[in-house]
Order: sequence, then C-alpha cells, then structure tokens
Amino acid sequence: MKKNQNVITIAIPSVSILTLLMLVVFFQWKHDALSPPFTTRVKATTRNLIKETTLPYVTFGFKNFITDLYWIRAVQDLISWDGKDLYYLNYFRNMSALDPSFEYPYLFDILVVPQNKNIDVLNAVGEISDRGIQAIPTSWKIPFYLGTQYYLFTRKYEPAEHYLGVAAKVKGAPEGVYLLYATYAAKKVPSPIHSEEDRRMVQELVKVIYNNTDNETIKKIALKGLQEAAITQMIEKGVFAYKVKYKKYPTSLNDLINAHLVSLPEAFLENFSVKINPLNGRWQVLEKVHEGM
Repeated sequence: MKKNQNVITIAIPSVSILTLLMLVVFFQWKHDALSPPFTTRVKATTRNLIKETTLPYVTFGFKNFITDLYWIRAVQDLISWDGKDLYYLNYFRNMSALDPSFEYPYLFDILVVPQNKNIDVLNAVGEISDRGIQAIPTSWKIPFYLGTQYYLFTRKYEPAEHYLGVAAKVKGAPEGVYLLYATYAAKKVPSPIHSEEDRRMVQELVKVIYNNTDNETIKKIALKGLQEAAITQMIEKGVFAYKVKYKKYPTSLNDLINAHLVSLPEAFLENFSVKINPLNGRWQVLEKVHEGM
C-alpha cells in the first residue's frame, strides 16, 4: 500500500507543469494573434525647418551656433566653477577665436570671472581681452574695465594706466575715461617735472583729453595740464606741511597762501577755487562760476 501512494504523489507534479506550459503557449498564441504585424516602415512626414535667410538672426549674438553653445555653457558653468581652475577661461578663448568681434563676452569675462583677487585668472582674462581690443578698436569699454580691474586687484598703476590709455584714445569715449586716465597717469609724474620722457607723456595725455571731449571745463584743465600737475603736488604738500607746522589742517586755500606754503598762478586762481576739509585735510578743485555765464 505504501508503494502505490508514492507513485501517485510523484505523478501529480508532472501533470501540473505540463498544464502550465500549455497555458503559456495558448496565451502567447492569443497575444500574437491580436497584436498588429511587426514592420520597420516609418510613416512619411514633413518637417518645418528654419529658412536659411533667418538662421543668422536666430542666435545669442554670435555668428555661428557653436559659439552660442560655448556662451550658454559659460554662463551655466559659472555657478559651479571654483574661481581658480583656468579651464573655465577656455570658453572665452574659443569664443574669441570663433567670433572675436562680439563685445559682450569680453565684458562678462572681465567683470564677472576674476574672483578672490586671483591674479593668475586676471592675467588670463587680460590675454583674452587683448584679442577683443585688437578686433574691436572702437570699443572703449574693454580696455577701460580691464584697466580698472587691474588696479582694484593689484593696486598697481602701471597696467591700469596702460589699458586706460588705450580706452582714452577711442573716439567717443565718455569724459570719465579721460579723467580717470589723467588721475592714473599723474601718479607717475613727479613735480616739478624733470625728464623729457615725463614731459612727453603729460603732453600726450593733454592732447588725448583735449581732442576727445566737448566739456569746456575739462578742456581748460587739459590746456593747463603741465601746470595742473605741479599745482596738484603743491597743494598736497602745502596741506601736509600746514598740518605739521600748525598741528591742524587749513580751512581754506588762503591759509596756505598766507602761510607761504603755496604760490599759485593768477590764471588758476581766476578760474578755479580749492575747497579744503579742515577735519581731514582732503581737498578738491572747483571751477568758479563767473557772472554772465
């Protein structure tokens, strides 16, 4: 009796597996019968492409699509850039190589990219910006902003004066460009002026300022450029000497004149006045407003 029971228990699982396989085959056949036949054919369709005459205007300002992609990636990657790795500057190198005459990327590169006063990055920016200065000689912004960045980062007048000088030679640059250039250039000019090189530099500066401004006050100062350099030094030293001698700052230009610490030309005194802050000794030259003008 036990032997027959064993045979029965072995036969039951075999029947279940066979039944399951048959069901799988049946459902697969049913699925295939209901499914649409397989085909590799693609339905023909019409694409609406941009006309070739419109393509040059569908950009972010560049001449070609690759440069547009570099520009988009440069803006996106600025967020994740650590401010040190010079790889990021390759975006602007490539853009300047593909389209050197588009001004905005140079300005973005100059004003946004230098971070944490990293001089290596700033120098790399300067190399790229030089391409823009050559490619866009009518742009005063590229050399002007680069010059001011160099001073803010390095506190050195030489590179700042160089680039501001380039900006000052661009016709149509704002008056502030010339005035700032004059300020930087004057830092290198001793008073009184001794060498011929110093004289030549100041004379060239006066010529650039005079030929590129319509402001009459600036022209007056420019025409007296050599004299103004000496006057500036004289007032500066006079204020300092007055403080040393009298233990206080002067209240007016007359204090310096009466103390025989300055001697200013009559032409200067007729057209300009000097305002002195008695609290800190800071002073500024102001144009006099004559009656009837």
